[in-house]
Amino acid sequence: MSFYPKKLPVVAIVGRPNVGKSTLFNKITRRRIAIIHDAPGITRDRHYSQVEWNGKTFLLVDTGGILSDPRTEIEMGVVRLVKNAVEQANALIFVVEDDIHPEDFEVANFLRKAEKPIIVVANKIDDRNDNWSCAEAEKFGLGEPIRISAKYGYGIGDLLDKIVEVLPSTAVRDEEKILKIAVVGRPNVGKSSFVNKLLGQDVALVHHEPGTTRDAVNSRFRYFGKEYEIVDTAGLFRKQREDIEYFSGLRTLAAIEQSDVVLLIVDATQGFTRQDKRIAATVMDRYRGLAIAVNKWDLIPEKTSRTLREFEEKMRFEAPFLSFVPIVFISALTGIRVRKTMEIIDKIGERMNTRIPTAKLNKLVQFLQEEHPPPVYRGRRPKILYAVQYDVAPPEFIFFAKMARAISPSYKRYITNQIRKIFDYEGVPFKLIFRDKTER
Repeated sequence: MSFYPKKLPVVAIVGRPNVGKSTLFNKITRRRIAIIHDAPGITRDRHYSQVEWNGKTFLLVDTGGILSDPRTEIEMGVVRLVKNAVEQANALIFVVEDDIHPEDFEVANFLRKAEKPIIVVANKIDDRNDNWSCAEAEKFGLGEPIRISAKYGYGIGDLLDKIVEVLPSTAVRDEEKILKIAVVGRPNVGKSSFVNKLLGQDVALVHHEPGTTRDAVNSRFRYFGKEYEIVDTAGLFRKQREDIEYFSGLRTLAAIEQSDVVLLIVDATQGFTRQDKRIAATVMDRYRGLAIAVNKWDLIPEKTSRTLREFEEKMRFEAPFLSFVPIVFISALTGIRVRKTMEIIDKIGERMNTRIPTAKLNKLVQFLQEEHPPPVYRGRRPKILYAVQYDVAPPEFIFFAKMARAISPSYKRYITNQIRKIFDYEGVPFKLIFRDKTER
């Protein structure tokens, strides 16, 4: 398995905290991917997004702020991730403010050792005619700074011109179909640990403090020749205690919306909680593929041959709406069955895009009505005439029938269960639409 990026050059945005790196990242990508907040240190993880400019395509990476004297484990973790991003990058965007800080010189010395093209960007220059602010940045010895306002968009075009100028020549490649995976769950269940173990390197900050991941972190990788995008999301709190957690929750919901398959991480030491069920229901409501990974299984004491089965049976009893969802028991710390989750996720992705031939679907419909016809309604029995699969991802089936509105919910569930069983739709929610034959 190889970690993203594959062929595209990488450009990393770096600098000390709160100089506007995430604002610049969002402005260039034209997407509100990174959380922006007045408090320093909000960006702890890395974000990737593909950018095209003047016929060149590259990956832009937003990073956390570089601290000259990290003291806490979290601060040291942020610095470690930034250094990792710098090592992978082909070029660096060094962001400073018009008021140069002594720590900026320390960052400049650190970046100079990387021996890579460095573009100095003076941010928060809101007057587009200001050519004097941040003149002190020339003392870095890294060339004349490009003056911009990430907030208002001034100078962004000049910056992009400079980026593509220093990058190696690459052709714009057609984006292949990429399976998008969102990793979700409550805070501190091991989402980031899982992503790091799967990718084989630290791309997300891991710490025992709940809520360490505040933003959704996108990473791409190749697995047996196929490319995937995995998103490590912030933990969904039952109630957001501050505005940062509120926006983190919105990012998580957006990640679910944009995903093909969702992996719900559950903490084995705490059981299948009410909040876990709410998250699973949210995924089901959006018709995304779903798999559940029970993490920290290595911490369960005195396991027997029946411990796993009993745990799974209890989960399915407490949440019967998840009866078709695959469950895998893992340890993100030791790597037990972490790779197996990819096999499960990949199968769900394939099932999400499976199209059932109309002849096979109607053969099943005919068989079901002969074996177990719809219940009589007011002296008359509804009859399904034929069915077609209208769409995929998620699969959507339209059933044309006489007295379609009289088909009971229990019979619809019966059809759903039979389709899932016969055509192997494990982990895949799908839509059934019933129409009277006269409807258009």
